[in-house]
Amino acid sequence: MAYSSRWLAIALVSAGLVGASLPASAADQAKAGQWDLTDLYGAPAGWQAAYEQTQSEIKALPELAETLTESPEQLATALNRIDGVHKRLARLATYAHLAADVDLRAADAQERRGRVDRLQADFGQAVGFVEPALVALGPDTLSAWADKPALAEHAYYLRHVAREAPHTLSRETESALAALSPVAGQSDTFELLSSADIAWPHITIDGQERTINQASYTQWRADGDRDTRKAVFKAFWSTYGQYEDTFGSLLNQAVYGHVIDARLHHYDSALAAALAADDIPVAVYHQLIDSVDAHLPTLHRYLKLRAKLLGVDQLHYYDIYPPLVAAPRDYDLADARSLVKAATAPLGPAYQKRLAMATQAPWTSAYPAPGKRPGAYMNGSAYEVHPYVLMNFQGDYESVSTYAHEWGHGVHSMLANAAQPYATADYPIFTAEVASTTNEALLIDHMIENAASPDEKLFYIGQALESLRGTFFRQAQFAEFELALHEAAEAGQSLSGQRISAMYQDILNRYYGVADGVTAIDERMAYEWAYVPHFYYNFYVYQYATSIAAGEYFASRIRAGDTNTRDAYLAALAAGGSASGYDILKNAGVDLATAKPYDQLVARMNALMDQAETILARQN
Repeated sequence: MAYSSRWLAIALVSAGLVGASLPASAADQAKAGQWDLTDLYGAPAGWQAAYEQTQSEIKALPELAETLTESPEQLATALNRIDGVHKRLARLATYAHLAADVDLRAADAQERRGRVDRLQADFGQAVGFVEPALVALGPDTLSAWADKPALAEHAYYLRHVAREAPHTLSRETESALAALSPVAGQSDTFELLSSADIAWPHITIDGQERTINQASYTQWRADGDRDTRKAVFKAFWSTYGQYEDTFGSLLNQAVYGHVIDARLHHYDSALAAALAADDIPVAVYHQLIDSVDAHLPTLHRYLKLRAKLLGVDQLHYYDIYPPLVAAPRDYDLADARSLVKAATAPLGPAYQKRLAMATQAPWTSAYPAPGKRPGAYMNGSAYEVHPYVLMNFQGDYESVSTYAHEWGHGVHSMLANAAQPYATADYPIFTAEVASTTNEALLIDHMIENAASPDEKLFYIGQALESLRGTFFRQAQFAEFELALHEAAEAGQSLSGQRISAMYQDILNRYYGVADGVTAIDERMAYEWAYVPHFYYNFYVYQYATSIAAGEYFASRIRAGDTNTRDAYLAALAAGGSASGYDILKNAGVDLATAKPYDQLVARMNALMDQAETILARQN
């Protein structure tokens, strides 16, 4: 787990390529929810020329080894040169991954993505000499050099290398591990299997035959008709169950890969290795799980309230997603833009200016399409260009909230890139998800405050509660499951698909109060783990839960007019990766290694349920 991941962590969250049928103007493209990749490269030929140039530059990087540590000035020159190559590589990777995601079935785009992934591995191999050489200087010299003006942009990195010296291997070993990275990962195989190769089932809904794939599942699982939801769940999860062994093999390989890498680098555990890359204390992870376990009665209270509002005697797992009351309206992309703008007004005019620039430009791929990657994400890796957002807009409030979420990421990138040099612009996920969840919290508070009727207010309260369930409790559940997987692997236990399903079902049942009759869960839901791509990302999901706790803290104070908190929050976003994400948030007022932010979030959840029950009492 060498910190050359500083250069290897190009965001591989990507989106779709603009085709020839797009409207002529950028304004028309933005209005239609389509994006334009020509800001990256005017044509694939331009990408190819840049690829060849970058490939040549990568081959020349090992020559820096001879003079790397002769002086602070020589080291600064070398690191700046490496950063320059990496910046161009990041732009190449952004284009390749965005272009591939428009249609995962397109062989040429997949080939381009594979080429750039291999080039990233070549880069990692080429710079494998850096950290062993720095470690050889010794921590005292590294710390002294970090104070030199010539190395100011690299000071955090050098101090991190000094701390991680016991976990840095020889140049030859680090280069070999970097060279193996293209064949060591399973996430691309997972994506192709789950998005392109599965034979999706068909069921009849409203008299029409529907294909139940990932995109339509997210739509129909929230349908107001209970029989429809039940049929959708049965068809979708029965299909996943057919691939239990294959998905199990993929996840087993990923987990053991994490464990082996941690052992090779002399970490106590895979968890410690994963969190060390971003200087996150292991105490944060354990505090999250401990706090969530202590607050499961609040989750169970919400589930009972959900059953009451849905009018069902026994809540089933397929009752989790429909709104608690009927949605007051449908939404289009223009609605999303205007609502997010209004909701984020408390963040101030500078934030609003950047948001307007981003959402009025053709930087968003908004709507579903055949073969398009499901879900939503932001890619901000092209430092000198701008962020791109991919989503699959369905016309519901969740889509509006997703728009707020992803452009929270996008403006974060804009702020960090404007304030930081390339060396410290890229921020960790630990702070990234705070930017997105703060936007979500500001949006839902705006909607609750401006609701036109008690039923509309109840709808948005329900959305807020569901967000807390889905982003706090559900992601903590995933984090606990991921930790259990790695601990089992570290104990030498086999992780077959069946064993993984059994482990997942045990945790799922506890979270949803199955033993106490709170929720009834079909045995097919044991396969739900196979649906989640984040389990291949090496202790990634916990950051959603920690981040919503921080986001709720910031949003509540900013909406209340606390300008000091607002300024501290924006400064945290602008800090990019110039310090540990944990320290950045702690300095802004949130210590996620303590119970306090999680307790505050749960108090917020209980207050929302109090509001809902008051409305219900008045209606009765």
